[in-house]
Amino acid sequence: MIKTDPENQEVLFEGNNSLAYFWLLLLEKHDIERVKPAFQMLYETTDESMDGEPIDTDIRILRSEALQNGAVHRSYIGTVYPALLPLYDEWLAYLAATPSHDDILYIDLEEFSGFYANVNQFLEELLSFYTHVKKGDAYFEPVISSTTGWEAIGRKQFYEFSAHYRSTPETVPYRKKITSGQPISAGYKLLLWIWGIISVGLFATGIYAVTRFQALWSKVLAALIILTGVLLLIIGGFTRIYERSQQKKAAP
Repeated sequence: MIKTDPENQEVLFEGNNSLAYFWLLLLEKHDIERVKPAFQMLYETTDESMDGEPIDTDIRILRSEALQNGAVHRSYIGTVYPALLPLYDEWLAYLAATPSHDDILYIDLEEFSGFYANVNQFLEELLSFYTHVKKGDAYFEPVISSTTGWEAIGRKQFYEFSAHYRSTPETVPYRKKITSGQPISAGYKLLLWIWGIISVGLFATGIYAVTRFQALWSKVLAALIILTGVLLLIIGGFTRIYERSQQKKAAP
């Protein structure tokens, strides 16, 4: 979360179990490295040995310095996420105009660390982000959960301030994973062609057989029985060949 007054819990934005990468753009790599010992101590210390003293992992940064970092990183957003640039600019402008008792922003990332296998993996995730920024790599989704985070519960100031915040999707919609089939080998392609030729012959034979019947009712009945059977045979043949073409060879 981003706070302006940690004592009174004056929270501006919350992550809600999602790391908001705009927050990291207010910082530099050395800001993460500075709190690294505190995070490691937090996870190495057992409940019995804490003696009731909380370990402070908040990242403190002068608001002017945070906004300067944000301005430096603006080119990254403009190049990699141009559609997010208006939201980013409005967010920085809002942070600049928000009252603060000591002109310091407190960025609390502790809640996100619990979603990683260990604290070192979490810290490496944070530090590697700046490498991706330097390279100009796309790294997060263009949604509220991965950019500004949500405005704190009970606050509506940024919601009213930023039209782009109101129009940006909150989270990534569920996308069902689609797996494509394996390429069909030349041998199976040839087999499909051969079966296609055979199928034409079978269908023509079926039609000829139907025409041998004299009465109309017998032709209709024959068509239903013979042609339906032929079509099922043709479709079944194509399906069987395709399924065989998709089967992976067993490992030796």
